[in-house]
Amino acid sequence: MRAVVSATRPPAAAALLRVAQAYLAPFDSAGVVGYARAAERAARRARQPHVAGQALDLQGDYYRQAGRPALALPLLQRAGQQLIGAPAQLQAEARYHLGMALGDLGQPGQALVLYSEAGRLDPTNRELQAQLLNSTGLIYARQSRLDSAAACFFRSLRRAEGLPAGIGPAAATLGNLGRVYLRQGRWRESARYLRRGMALEAADLDTMGLASSWQFLGEALLGQPDSLAAALACFRRSERLARRSHLANYLPAAWLLLGKAYEQRGQLDSAQHYLTRAVAAQQARGAAGTLAPALMALAEFRGRRGQWPAAEQAARRAEVAPGTTLPLRAQGWEVRRRAALARHDYAAAYAALVRQQAVLDSMRARDNQQLTELMRAAYETDEAEAQVSALRHEGELLRLRQQRLLLVLVLGAVLLLAGAGLLLSAYRRRQLRQELALRTRLSADLHDEVGGLLTQISMQTNLLGAGLYSPDEQQVQLQEVATASRAAAAQLQDVVWGYDAHNDTTNSLLDRMRDYAYELLGSGERTLFFTADTAQLPPQLPMETRRALYLIFKEALHNVAKHAPAAQQVSVALAAAEAELVLTVADDAPAPVRAPRASGHGLRNMAARAEAVGGSCVSGYGAVPGHPGWGVQVQVPVH
Repeated sequence: MRAVVSATRPPAAAALLRVAQAYLAPFDSAGVVGYARAAERAARRARQPHVAGQALDLQGDYYRQAGRPALALPLLQRAGQQLIGAPAQLQAEARYHLGMALGDLGQPGQALVLYSEAGRLDPTNRELQAQLLNSTGLIYARQSRLDSAAACFFRSLRRAEGLPAGIGPAAATLGNLGRVYLRQGRWRESARYLRRGMALEAADLDTMGLASSWQFLGEALLGQPDSLAAALACFRRSERLARRSHLANYLPAAWLLLGKAYEQRGQLDSAQHYLTRAVAAQQARGAAGTLAPALMALAEFRGRRGQWPAAEQAARRAEVAPGTTLPLRAQGWEVRRRAALARHDYAAAYAALVRQQAVLDSMRARDNQQLTELMRAAYETDEAEAQVSALRHEGELLRLRQQRLLLVLVLGAVLLLAGAGLLLSAYRRRQLRQELALRTRLSADLHDEVGGLLTQISMQTNLLGAGLYSPDEQQVQLQEVATASRAAAAQLQDVVWGYDAHNDTTNSLLDRMRDYAYELLGSGERTLFFTADTAQLPPQLPMETRRALYLIFKEALHNVAKHAPAAQQVSVALAAAEAELVLTVADDAPAPVRAPRASGHGLRNMAARAEAVGGSCVSGYGAVPGHPGWGVQVQVPVH
């Protein structure tokens, strides 16, 4: 690639960018930065903003990986501006790198927002999705939410399975999972996952990842018995890799670990040498948050050797170092208390003990807080960072409220559907019962009304067929058969009319009643008075109420024709009284000396039909006020 670039004048921006990307694998700072800057300048001259954005993104990501996120942040922000309108994959990658830099700078809320945007921009890129889950797990790990971090790492591993370019994401995720188990004190699991990750890093020539993994593997081995020599070998491998690859930010951590390992091995001069180098390197780099642990490790080491003045001096420096934490302050006051006791200054020792106890009380109060953002705010000194933490806490609470509301809505919908299903089932059962009852009534009505007539017709026709009658008698029998047939047809029409829903109107009932009354009584000497105020009557009637009124009316007219032959007038009235209908049928015939029984079959039928629809029936001679003859009065509810 260098030969191709050298042979081209002026060199193409895309070719320069590819050379810079090639230098990223061995993590050659001069190659990455030099060629990336050259690619940016060439892209600007050629007016290729997207290539310039890629070059800026590469520089920023290199500085972030080198442990200099503050230098990486402006480069990555400029890269995002240059990549506006670029393909979604390039924009997603730039947002991912910017989010990682913000996460390294202690701004997890903004980092997670950028991760979410990157995932939405390129949802089909499984490698990017695996990297996003891995970086999200790192944010949780920084906040000591180790279970959440491990869950993200396992999800990242599942996304990286089977990817052609999945070595990088899988290696980083395995290493991070090993570090989570290391923090939980699960040494064997930590070593197992770290070794799996290192095998992938070695295959991918990831020297930076290997340098870090050797350190963590050494820490995991320190936690196991009889593994001190193996742990020391891991720390030495990490130091050699960091020197060879110019990973200056990895060297102080390697020296600090070497110092601790040599002290455990009893080689105190070597331990002091490496601890002092770690402190000097961190102080020269101005690395906030990492100088204080190095100073405290040196202070405790000198205290264990009885070098109390030097130990107290290192503890004082650790206390005022940028980014120092409450546990480090508590350790520092403990070193100062022991130093005061060593010089017999009991007042200073007591004062140091009081200060140490105050710091421990603060630590206990912090540990009682359940929310991660409040714990994180305890380590921050910048007011703006505290505001970001509070905003993120509010966002999480809002998300939890939304989830609870969604759960309530889902449960409500499930209960509503269940209730609707039960109601529908009950409705279907009720409809089935009503259908069965209707079929039973229809069968009974056909049997009662038509069955007898058909049986009579059948018997008469059989007798006629047997030739038992004379010609004159046959004519009489044929007339009876014809009369019975017409009666059966009329009865069948009444049954059909009673069950037809088209006839559920008051006008239909009145028309049917008039037709039947005039058919039965109109040809005699009786005068028929029919009274009904349709304006007061309800327009619609339930089928059962309509059938009951009509059948009672027919039974009443038959009783008039049978028991009141001397009647000259028959009155029929249908009126509305509040929520009831009142049907009155009466004649003007005088009562006989010996009235028939008031509990005959027809009267029982009328009473039973009225009670079936929730009404009442009064019948007999003088039953209707103002009519001394036979009459019937029925009251039935409208609904």
